[in-house]
Amino acid sequence: MFKRKNTRVSKPCPQPVSSREKFRHPLLGEITLNRSPRARRLSISVRPDGEVRLTIPCGDNERTALNFLDQKSAWIEQARVRMLARHPKQVIEPPYSTRSHTLRLYPCACRTIRTRVGEGIIEVRYPMELRYEAAEVQDAIRKGIEQAWRTEAQADLPQRTARLAGQLGFRCGAVTVRNARTRWGSCSARDDISLSIHLMKLPDELIDYVIIHELCHTIHKNHGPKFHKLLDRLTGGHHLELRRRLKTYSTRW
Repeated sequence: MFKRKNTRVSKPCPQPVSSREKFRHPLLGEITLNRSPRARRLSISVRPDGEVRLTIPCGDNERTALNFLDQKSAWIEQARVRMLARHPKQVIEPPYSTRSHTLRLYPCACRTIRTRVGEGIIEVRYPMELRYEAAEVQDAIRKGIEQAWRTEAQADLPQRTARLAGQLGFRCGAVTVRNARTRWGSCSARDDISLSIHLMKLPDELIDYVIIHELCHTIHKNHGPKFHKLLDRLTGGHHLELRRRLKTYSTRW
């Protein structure tokens, strides 16, 4: 991940709360704006999938931050090129299926690319003059697949978590599903559990492993020896093996 920082920001943060939102830059496309109480400087990061994240310390002026983004636009484009060279995106084409949806591509006499997900189908229609390998068609395919994953995750993960919690004697708060690309799951201080839609890529035993991992955090809020001992016991002594297998998958494309 490439990162640039400017001068130190000394303004205090009135509330220690992080927030994220997306906006469209006229030259750089979609940008993630991250307001963070932990940040001490303005920073820009370019992630392997090309996502640009602008982090703003609490109390800093948003206009200053956007000017900083404009000043670094050339560097951002160069970083995107380097990231693409290091992490080329795989071309997605039929036959491709998620757990319960099948991808179907339809070149047609249309002017725009349209994606529809429903009844077990990820349908992508695109102008006949385009090829399915085109970046804009591939972006539509990925968005359709992520929509299918979200549908499947919402139908499966909350009830799977409730079942495992009941079987293992845990109590947790709300279970939410998000398009998280940096971690498989998380557990808050209030024992609310957040799970990534990208879990739907995994086999069942690894999905269960991630959920049990987060349930263990309702007891131990760190990754200390007691946490690992509990996790290993609840996975039948296979914690290290399951963790190794999980590392062969990624939340990113």
